[in-house]
Amino acid sequence: MIIKYIDKIIKVGAACSLIGTFILVLLVLVIVIYPVQKNCSSNDRQDCEYISSAPSILKTVVSPHILVTSLLTIAAGILIFRFGTWYKLKRPNL
Repeated sequence: MIIKYIDKIIKVGAACSLIGTFILVLLVLVIVIYPVQKNCSSNDRQDCEYISSAPSILKTVVSPHILVTSLLTIAAGILIFRFGTWYKLKRPNL
């Protein structure tokens, strides 16, 4: 009664995980195709700057925020998928 459309919830979890995986693959491809360059000042090795050689549109993809978003999206999708399958197996009459 609480969850009427459990099959749709399972599919949403799978789609969410697939979207997160797509974002992660896109991030890895951009990093592999356009490597990150390290620029250090000559007098101090501690003060370095990392710059992506990707075009300006793809530079937004190379950030830690995109990695965290991707991993959280994958985790949320797996959590929704696992909850849906657990609930479906728990209630055999669905």
